[in-house]
Amino acid sequence: MKHHGLREEVAHVAKRLIDSGLVTGTSGNVSARTPEGEVLVTPSGIDYEVLEPEDVVLVDIEGTVVEGALEPSSETPMHTGIYRVRAEVGAVVHTHSIYATTLACLGWPIPPVHYMLTTLSGDGQVPLAPYTTYGTEELAGYAGDALGEGCNACLLQNHGTVTVGAHPEEAFARTVVLEEMAEIYYRTRIAGEPVLLSPGQIEEVAAKISGYGQAKPASTDNRG
Repeated sequence: MKHHGLREEVAHVAKRLIDSGLVTGTSGNVSARTPEGEVLVTPSGIDYEVLEPEDVVLVDIEGTVVEGALEPSSETPMHTGIYRVRAEVGAVVHTHSIYATTLACLGWPIPPVHYMLTTLSGDGQVPLAPYTTYGTEELAGYAGDALGEGCNACLLQNHGTVTVGAHPEEAFARTVVLEEMAEIYYRTRIAGEPVLLSPGQIEEVAAKISGYGQAKPASTDNRG
């Protein structure tokens, strides 16, 4: 089977979604774009706890199965639709995480309530895509429009979440941040009226946070 390493990464992130509580059972899905422009996507209806790399399905950019014995995720059209409009995206993660999906069901996009939202969107906001039936090209269009040219996360009304990244681990990390921000916003709305960051404050922190983080240096064996 082609792309074994990328298959392992997709399967690993799917299992992390279960372990983190961001999805339950078979809900949610993960995909990654291959160097050839095809898409590896989790299969439909398979519990991620028993998912193996060889179960991940290879489809073309239109969603037609290229390799795999299982049916691809029912949300494959949304994944491939996002890849078609965002050439730089290498991975997509979709969940029904509790707080973010609660906001989606309330019809609440997330405003700039916390500076960490700048890791998901340059303007510190997470948009809301309109509702339509799951697994449709219409949903793919709505999600792509909500993400626009540079947003890395959106809510799907009465449905769930989408995050994108250069690779599955990055898309997963953004899903974790999205759920945390959704919980914070929901709790502040319950307690009162949240104080929002101004465009100037968002611009300042976005410039600062863009270079945040560092690579762990390689270990050196000094035992001689």
